[in-house]
Amino acid sequence: MAEPPAARSQEQGCSRFVVALFLAVVCVAPPSLAQDGSNLPELQRDLEEINNGTNPTLLTTQAGIQYQFNQINPDLDTGLLELFYLRPFGDGSKAFRLTIPFSDSEFNSQPRLGDAALAYAQNPDIGSEFTLGDISLTYIDVFHLTKSNGAAYTLEFFLDTAETDFAGYGQLALETSVFYAWFLDNGSIFAPAWVQTFGLEGGNANGENLNVTTVDFYYVPKLANPKYYLTFDPAVIHDWETDDTFGSLQVTAGMLTGPLFGGDSQIYIKPGVLFGGDAPADWSIQVGFKVLNF
Repeated sequence: MAEPPAARSQEQGCSRFVVALFLAVVCVAPPSLAQDGSNLPELQRDLEEINNGTNPTLLTTQAGIQYQFNQINPDLDTGLLELFYLRPFGDGSKAFRLTIPFSDSEFNSQPRLGDAALAYAQNPDIGSEFTLGDISLTYIDVFHLTKSNGAAYTLEFFLDTAETDFAGYGQLALETSVFYAWFLDNGSIFAPAWVQTFGLEGGNANGENLNVTTVDFYYVPKLANPKYYLTFDPAVIHDWETDDTFGSLQVTAGMLTGPLFGGDSQIYIKPGVLFGGDAPADWSIQVGFKVLNF
């Protein structure tokens, strides 16, 4: 059944308003207190020659856009577009991040992506236009830092703003994480993390609850040329509601592209693969652009 023009116009108006609000926040926000590093702890400033965003304990102002293509199966794919803005405050050891997602399918924002065949049967035109997903606000706190290690926790609160049933969680949700980073003698970083994602309302309109655990093993090798960077992020995911367990591996390759808007710009590409019998997709690839340190 076709969507009424009035409803479609209302959804498009909401999406335009959210984008305009995001751009206004980025453009009018005062310069970060950590713009030149003078307000960051001395240890943080000593850890990095160039802050390219790969050190999870070194917070800096960031704004960017990224798009992820997900291959669910040979006959079905989805996409997710995200706008994000991160700003440290205080002494630079804490930050807030705003993320605004847009989905070009009705289920790709779900942690397990849902039942692809069922969703396609309900709407064969999925992927034909972008819809607003669940806007999230994240608090980041680097509570421990030395020259050899550091630790932080994050709290990400998801608003129930999705324009369709499958573009978000269908309920208020919270994602908590804690990680411990080791700064190795060869200049590389190893930062394993525990991530827990759960619903706050006991289920969505269909009675489906959310409770997912992710354990990942983030690693950043030290490259000879500081213009480039690599990150490796293998993970194991378990959905406690469906008892599904699967693995994933994402590799990010980035390149600094010079000064822009008073900061440092970069582009990056992140291919990923999911494996295991319960994996909800086959592979993905993300491309992005962001500006840091402005």
